[in-house]
Amino acid sequence: MDVVNVETIIQKVREEFGPLAERFKAIPLRMDGLNGAEFEATKKPGVYVFVHDKLGCLKVGKSQSNACKRALQHCGADNTTSKDGSIEMAKLPLRNDTHLLCFALQDRESMHWVLALEHFLENTLHPTIKSVRNG
Repeated sequence: MDVVNVETIIQKVREEFGPLAERFKAIPLRMDGLNGAEFEATKKPGVYVFVHDKLGCLKVGKSQSNACKRALQHCGADNTTSKDGSIEMAKLPLRNDTHLLCFALQDRESMHWVLALEHFLENTLHPTIKSVRNG
């Protein structure tokens, strides 16, 4: 994947998962505009991706209860940072060049696909900040 942005990530998921991609609703949000109906729709189990306009994929993660809440924990008290310290996620909500892409699960009976999607995105996007459980 050459250029990593919200649109290319959504397309990669559709290509890899085919009709199964419909189990998720892709919801892109700018980090400096987290409100409204689209933001509320992210409060479901799912997978989240932080995407910077120039740096590409910063972080991939998942939640089996509330993807938005878990994603924003990285930007709050957790203040998840890159190994070299160059990216502090606590600063992301103030930026207009960073997006939160949430793949909100549409049916709880499909929870196992959350794990599959997270694994696929981690291995495809090679985020700057890797999940601890994945190294």
